Amino acid sequence: MTCLRVNSDITTEEMARTISRLLNNIALGLNRILNKALKTYGPLIAPWLTDVARAYFAIGYYPRLRKSITTVIL
Repeated sequence: MTCLRVNSDITTEEMARTISRLLNNIALGLNRILNKALKTYGPLIAPWLTDVARAYFAIGYYPRLRKSITTVIL
């Protein structure tokens, strides 16, 4: 069993800083939004993402991290 410690007092500044550290031209997750797009709009979306993160932490919901691969046969 993995124990996960989470700081539920995350701030908008911490969220914005985390977004700014993402690598460009990589699209992690199932939404396939490029990190470059997230970084471009980071200051605008950071407050909302912070609220979502705080809500997850408040109810104890931690999405299971999964890797997904799409294979295209040419």
